[in-house]
Amino acid sequence: MTICPGTRIKELRILHGMSQEELGKRIGVQRAAINKYEKGTVENIPIKNIEMIARVFDVSPTYIVGWNDAFTNPLAVEVKVLQGVKRFYGSEVVDMIKDYSELTPEGKQRVYQHIADMWRLYNSHQGDQEQ
Repeated sequence: MTICPGTRIKELRILHGMSQEELGKRIGVQRAAINKYEKGTVENIPIKNIEMIARVFDVSPTYIVGWNDAFTNPLAVEVKVLQGVKRFYGSEVVDMIKDYSELTPEGKQRVYQHIADMWRLYNSHQGDQEQ
């Protein structure tokens, strides 16, 4: 199955919560051009635009044109997950994940236990406030 560049551009744009207008501004084209790329109206997207779009979304130009799948690379998957976490929970949570990943197994267990203790404390205070 061949995926057209427009499909990849649209998927990446939506994944990053970006409008066609914003992407257009970032690469120096009108919103209408991005719309045409995504719809497949423009079959030969200028290579410089493909390169700039790839740079905006931190993927390879070959991914945009459908020559490879960014999600076969485990690092690319991790990056996409962290981008989603950042979008929904904020950059502080991404920083915590990165710090957690560098802990020893013992350190990770201590963090987990601390969080469990905090939840018990929080829930006990919630019960006190309802009475």
